[in-house]
Amino acid sequence: MSLSGELKYLAIFSAVLILPHILLKLKIPSGISALLLGISFVIIDPAIKTDQLFVFLSQLGITSLFVFSGLEVDFKEFAEHKNYFLKYLTKTVLLLAIITVALYDFLNLDPQASFLLALGIFTPSAGFIINSLHSYKIGTDMEYWVKSKAISKEVIAIIFMFFAMQSGDLKKMVISTCFFIILFLILPKVFKIFFKYISPLTPNLEVPFLVSLSLIAGVLSKAMGAYYLVGAFAVGLIGASFKKDIFKEDEEVVFKSLSSFFTVFLPFYFFMAGTKLSFSGFDKEAITLGLLFVLIFVPIRMMATNTSLRIMLSHVKTHPYSISLSLMPTLIFGLVIAGVLKERSLAQEYIVYGLIFYTLITSLLPTVVFATQKVMKIEDKIEDKIEEASEHV
Repeated sequence: MSLSGELKYLAIFSAVLILPHILLKLKIPSGISALLLGISFVIIDPAIKTDQLFVFLSQLGITSLFVFSGLEVDFKEFAEHKNYFLKYLTKTVLLLAIITVALYDFLNLDPQASFLLALGIFTPSAGFIINSLHSYKIGTDMEYWVKSKAISKEVIAIIFMFFAMQSGDLKKMVISTCFFIILFLILPKVFKIFFKYISPLTPNLEVPFLVSLSLIAGVLSKAMGAYYLVGAFAVGLIGASFKKDIFKEDEEVVFKSLSSFFTVFLPFYFFMAGTKLSFSGFDKEAITLGLLFVLIFVPIRMMATNTSLRIMLSHVKTHPYSISLSLMPTLIFGLVIAGVLKERSLAQEYIVYGLIFYTLITSLLPTVVFATQKVMKIEDKIEDKIEEASEHV
């Protein structure tokens, strides 16, 4: 059985744009719903996975999300807390190295695959998290630290992913590195020209300009052997470095418009990711490995965040578990790494599906737990016990 023409597009567009929002009422993140839709629809019509319209829509979704993530970077805030972030990122790098070695020994992967898998396990998806924060209802102060920690980790992970993907070919790495150096030199001039000469003549063109520029940079970075998100993030990062000069009083409007844009198109990225998977791939071996990842790495990640908040930031004492739990989702980065491992045949299928299963669980955790409203109550009890013990001592 196959779908054809307008019927196919009508069915998919309606399902991808509407159904995930309905399922949000059941506390299922829209990205997971769209992913499951992709797995389901490709059973009906296998040709969907190569449909160029949906491929393009998925590229629009992932590039607009990462240009948004790049724009969220606030260099002044990082400068104010630079000592904390340097220590935090140093600890993150050390943990990544330890996890890479452990995966290398346990799963018999080569160093490149082990490191990429470690990135997929350990990197929070900043754009996905920022877009979901309103549903967690954890408070403005905690939202700041969640965003800051997620973005800082994602910046490091994107840099590491770029070099890890090029590590097998020195010549390609040199060419790609030169490309990104040129990109970082050219982009500021492109922004200045646009906002000086074009934007004043054509109002409300900022979002289409950012999306088009990020899509071009994303496609070029993919051609360089990296991934779409690397080029798109570079566009956002350059924009963030002088966004107050170029966006002025319209900055908030641009952010809201861009957020609305990727909210529409991002589900198609998850949908297309789902078309490359199958329900049969989640076999006993893959689910066992995924559960093992959850049991080992979720506590490690929470402990790492909690200790850094308590030790390095003495004024952030309340609800550290809410912050660390909010940083759990790895949906986008997990799917990207899983796709790279699968496309390049760097890991066995059960490892790829194990990573995806882990990614789905970690991305569901905050929504499910915060829905019960138990995290902060437990934290308050823990804080009370700590205070009692301190007073006793």
